[in-house]
Amino acid sequence: MMNHFPTEKYIDLENNPYLLGRITIHHVKEDYHAEVDIINKESHKIFRHVAIIYHQYSAEEALISGVQQLRKFLEEIENNKSSL
Repeated sequence: MMNHFPTEKYIDLENNPYLLGRITIHHVKEDYHAEVDIINKESHKIFRHVAIIYHQYSAEEALISGVQQLRKFLEEIENNKSSL
């Protein structure tokens, strides 16, 4: 699947046409790490750093963990908005 590192995967955010989710996968020794950010769609500048997930066994596992972390973060934002 992924052979060149770091590699980036982009995720469209349903409610925001100006931002993207970005999962950057790093291969460090035997492990894979996922850096999770929300970025500006045009400039690719970081809007919000979400998390770094360390010590995954494969690039695919790191990507899945990154997507789950991004989803969890976005759900928390939505839940906080609705409770205001």
